[in-house]
Amino acid sequence: MGDTMKLIEATFKPAKDKVIEGVEDTVPFILSIKGVHSASPPVAFLIMIDVSYSMDGEKIFRAKQAALKILELIRDKDYVGVYGFCGKVKEVLKPIPFTDKKLVEKAIVSLKLDSGTNIYEALKVLAEQARKLVESKTVSAVRAIFITDGEPTSGPKKPKKILEMARKLREAGGTALVIGVGDKYNEKLLLDIARAVNGVFEHAQDPEALEKTMYEYTSIVRELCAREIVATFVSSPYTRVNIYNRESITIDNETRVNIGDIHYGEVIDVVGELLVEPMVSGTHEALTITISYINPETGEQEFLKPIKFSLNIIERSRAGEIMVDNTVEAEVRAVKAALALSENVGKKPKKEEIEKQFEELVEATRVLGSKNLVTRTMSIKEMLSEEGFTPDVTKEMASIISKILSGRIEKEKEEGEKE
Repeated sequence: MGDTMKLIEATFKPAKDKVIEGVEDTVPFILSIKGVHSASPPVAFLIMIDVSYSMDGEKIFRAKQAALKILELIRDKDYVGVYGFCGKVKEVLKPIPFTDKKLVEKAIVSLKLDSGTNIYEALKVLAEQARKLVESKTVSAVRAIFITDGEPTSGPKKPKKILEMARKLREAGGTALVIGVGDKYNEKLLLDIARAVNGVFEHAQDPEALEKTMYEYTSIVRELCAREIVATFVSSPYTRVNIYNRESITIDNETRVNIGDIHYGEVIDVVGELLVEPMVSGTHEALTITISYINPETGEQEFLKPIKFSLNIIERSRAGEIMVDNTVEAEVRAVKAALALSENVGKKPKKEEIEKQFEELVEATRVLGSKNLVTRTMSIKEMLSEEGFTPDVTKEMASIISKILSGRIEKEKEEGEKE
């Protein structure tokens, strides 16, 4: 069940399409959105680096080096802004077209340390700049790279206020790569900020990892395919939709999911389950999915052809006919496990509880077949077993949780599938 259009394509994968008559059941599913053609509009890159005194030494050096490295990927038509934040935000270079590389390099190198860490104000400046740039049609979207190594010590410190500002960044047309450096920052807060902006959180225990993380992110997000993707699930009177890895709003039989922007070659999975009430045998239309997005070239809203999913309700004697897609089921299990783990980030749970939840995540990722994901989860499992729920383990765990809940799970390509 797939549909291809100029800029994006969507594929709906249920774990099964048959259920037994007269009983309640659950159908795990994945809605995959893929960027297939880049409209290639100009994008603004806003580099926001923590310049508090705790960043002194290798941290600020590596952050600057990584920022300089990603300039190799930015096009002349793109915009770049450079900011340092401490107790206040310092606009070192307002967003300008990337035609003067030397000026941008000079701005990055000139970042100087000061006292305080005002995460709220940093997000506020990013949101304000994003709104100005997008509303003026200077660029189609804003991509922020946000680096910090500490807890908020200045400005509003309550997570609720900070997350409200993060959502304003998303609403203004921005998203972000959120990077925590070292082991003194609040991983729960950074994980939640990344989720609020439909972005990704990464942990960099070693400052040397900054360059690779930032370079990989920039190489993806510079090629925008579609903006403000929204999937609307309309269920039948006998079914109900639960979405696990994205914010959703359900009114009556409609569930609306904000997916955000997508880039060339990027795949974002919306993961959920269809709850099925007891029904009589026969074929029943269970779900219709409508997907809208903004074409970055025209600014107009466009739609994919609706996806319709029907369930075959069969007699109990035919139960052997039900085939289950183990990969779909495993991804739903992985997302549920990541959600359970995310609730324990920032807390002090029992080691046994965490180990059990993480074992579920490890087993699910093995079925998914992503070598990178399996390697990372196995490494964290070993750390958890040897060290316990230490700050470094918590931060590594938050990073992998962010990857899974963002829906950006790299899977092994099937035989014959091209890059």
